[in-house]
Amino acid sequence: MDAKKFLDCINERYKRNVKSDLIVLDSASEGTKYSDTAIPFAKGSDFFKKREETPKKIYEMINMYSYDEYPWYQKSKNFYKQGKFMEDYEDNYYEKVRDYCGYFVTYHELNANQLRSYFTWRTDIRKGNYRSTYTSFTYLYIYELLCGIGTVSKCDAINKLKELEENILNLEGIENAAQIKRNLNRWYFEYSVINGFSADDIKEYIGVDAFKWDEAIEIFKKPENHSDNEIFGALVFLLGSRVAGSLSVKKQKENMIYIFAYVWKAILKAGSIDGQTVFTHCFGRLQSKRWYPLGNTPYLEEPREGTDYVLNSVRSYHYSKQVWKEKSYSKECFDKKKLTSIFREIDRYMRAEYKLGYYLKEREEDKWIRDYVKEAFDKAVFELNKTKKQQIDIDFFALNKIRSDADITRESLIVEESEDTIFDISDMTDNVKTQEEEIVKPDIPTDMDINIRILECILTGEDYKHYIKENNLFASIVTDTINERFFDDIGDNILECDGEDIYLIEDYKEDVLDIMERL
Repeated sequence: MDAKKFLDCINERYKRNVKSDLIVLDSASEGTKYSDTAIPFAKGSDFFKKREETPKKIYEMINMYSYDEYPWYQKSKNFYKQGKFMEDYEDNYYEKVRDYCGYFVTYHELNANQLRSYFTWRTDIRKGNYRSTYTSFTYLYIYELLCGIGTVSKCDAINKLKELEENILNLEGIENAAQIKRNLNRWYFEYSVINGFSADDIKEYIGVDAFKWDEAIEIFKKPENHSDNEIFGALVFLLGSRVAGSLSVKKQKENMIYIFAYVWKAILKAGSIDGQTVFTHCFGRLQSKRWYPLGNTPYLEEPREGTDYVLNSVRSYHYSKQVWKEKSYSKECFDKKKLTSIFREIDRYMRAEYKLGYYLKEREEDKWIRDYVKEAFDKAVFELNKTKKQQIDIDFFALNKIRSDADITRESLIVEESEDTIFDISDMTDNVKTQEEEIVKPDIPTDMDINIRILECILTGEDYKHYIKENNLFASIVTDTINERFFDDIGDNILECDGEDIYLIEDYKEDVLDIMERL
C-alpha cells in the first residue's frame, strides 16, 4: 500500500469515529467568506463625548510620565514633575469613580476620571469646603504637601498637613483614619528634622508626649540638673503602676521621692558595677543606626552633605554620603527589670525603716545592686532626719518668740481689767503650750488596726459588721483599703464586697494568715 492510500484510509476511519460528536448548525454557510469591518460609532456617542469633555491638561500631565530612571526614583521624579505642572489646576468633576486600591499611590496609577475626581476634591478643600474622600486621594494630597506642591514654605506645608488632619481625618466615613494619623505623626517629626525645625516647633506639631522617653533618659543620665520631683516623675513614666501602687509611695511619698533621687545620684557615681555603670545597665549605650525619613513617600529633596541635627542631649541626626544616621538610646535596649530592681530594693528598705508592714523578701535578681542601694539608702535617711531636726529647731525658736510676745502682752495689760480678760490671757499661754505639743509631736504613721480587726473577724468567721457600724465605715471602702494593703504581697485582691457583705477569696487564705502572723 502506497503512502497516499494509507493516509486516505486513516482519514476515513477518523471521520467515522468523530462524526457523532460534530454538530452542523447551517450547512449552507460553509462557503461563506468574512472580511474585516469597521465598527460604526454614531456621531456624538458617549465614548467620544466623555473623552472630549476631559480637560486637555489632564492628558498632557499623563503623557509627561517618562521611563528613563530606575523604578523608585523614576516614580518620585515623575510625581514631582507632574505635580508642579498641575499645582494650580482646578476641576469640577463630581461623577462617582472607583478608589485606587494599592500602596504608594501617585498620579500615574489613576485614570483620567479618577484624576479629575481627585483634583475636584483638592479644589474644594483648598477653598475650605471639607468633605470625605478615598484613602488614596488623602495620601496623594499628603505627598503633594510634603513635596512642596501647593505650598509657599516648609512651615506652610506642615500647617496644611495639620489642617488636613483636623478637618478631614476627623470626619465620619474616612477609611483608615487612625493609620493615616499615625503615619502623619511620624512624617511631621521626620519632615521637621530634615528641614531644620527647632525642637520647640516640633513639639508644637506632634505634642510633648512624643518626647517623654527622651526626657526621662536625659533626667536619669544627668540627675544633678533636675529636681527630685522630676527624677521621680521620670521613674513613674518608665515603670508606671509598679511605682504608683507601691505601699511606700502611698504612705511615705515625700520621703520616697527624696530617697530615690538621692540613691540614684549616689549609685550613678559608684562607677563600674559588673563591668558597666548603672545607667548602662538600665538603658544601654548610645546606638547609631540608619534612619529613613519620609519612607514610602515620593520625597526627593536631599539635604546638604554633613548636615547635623541635635534634637537634645540623647538624640541627634547626621547626614553624610547620602545616608541619614540616628544616634539615640533605643527603647529595645531599656532593661526594665534592672530599673525595677533598684526601685524594689529602696521600697524594701523603706518598709522596714518606716515600719509600714508587709515587708518584701530579698530576690536573687536584685543582688547585683543591693549593697550599693543599701549604702546610699542609709545616707539618704541620715540626711533626711538631719533636715527634719533642723526644721524642729526652727519651730522651737518660733515657739519661744510666741511665748515671749505673750509675756509682753500680759505685762502691758491694765491691772483693772476684768477677770475674764485675765482668763483669756491664760488661755493664750495654754494655746502656746498646745502649739508646742503639736509641733514637737513626731510624725507617727497612722495605723489601720480597725481594718485589721475586721479582717481577723472575716478570717475566723466572727461578726465584723458591728465594727463597721460603730466606726461609721463603709464595707466597700474597708474592702478597698485592705486589698490595697495586701496587694504588694499577694499581687491580687483578697476580699470582695457585695453591698454590706465582705467575702474572703479562699485561694489566698493561707497567704493572708502567714502575713497576719508577721503583723
